[in-house]
Amino acid sequence: MTDLAKMRLVFLILFCMSVPVGSATIQAKELIVGLGELDYPPFYYENNGTLQGAAVEIAQHISGKLGHTLVYKRFPWSRVQYSLQRGDIDMMILYFKTPEREKSTVFADFPHIFESSYLVVAKDSRISYEGNLQKLRSHKFGNVRGYSHGKEYDGANFLDRQAVDNEILLLRMLVGARLDIAVGNKPVILGYAKQENLQDKIKFLSPTIDKGANYFAFSRARQDASELAKEFSNEVDKFRHTAAYKNILIKFDFDVSD
Repeated sequence: MTDLAKMRLVFLILFCMSVPVGSATIQAKELIVGLGELDYPPFYYENNGTLQGAAVEIAQHISGKLGHTLVYKRFPWSRVQYSLQRGDIDMMILYFKTPEREKSTVFADFPHIFESSYLVVAKDSRISYEGNLQKLRSHKFGNVRGYSHGKEYDGANFLDRQAVDNEILLLRMLVGARLDIAVGNKPVILGYAKQENLQDKIKFLSPTIDKGANYFAFSRARQDASELAKEFSNEVDKFRHTAAYKNILIKFDFDVSD
């Protein structure tokens, strides 16, 4: 082989190595994921030292397809949000999309799991709900600080609302008559109520106040936030139409019609 032929061969090899093909377009990354310090079953929770839950299994599937490694860090919820804004964490696997959050966060195009927010009252409460929050404006509300419960509740500035640090405190204040109405996700609230032996002291009002879509979300502090969001969007769009995805929902008692 002549020197010229050798040079051409080397050039061809280098060129081929520089051209992304198929899954090679995605550069594997270690991504730091922020989670609340308290469990949020059935979305995420620890069992015998292992992180489990529907959101975790979906995230692991998607990140695995992309070749990324997820490293979970747990903080108080307000700190998780602050860390995402600063870029101290890379992403969240369970986040509602709001205009305020979009200022510091790039969201995937498609949601991967849904959750419903309910009003919760003491078992002997005579409060009823027919879908109009205005009629409840004389009551004291409580919710976990930093959580979103839909546009209607989030924007209901006419309500007397108190933000607390976690679901356990929220329940204790409710059964202790320091709140009239608590707001939260039903399986999460019920799980903590059972843990605190309070399940027989509360009841959920219908209808729901919101059915929220959860997204993968990435800190805008990362230069590749939009790229990551696009990659995850593509995989979510494919995965949510599979039997494997539905099996995860069924496993954790979610409504597969979502």
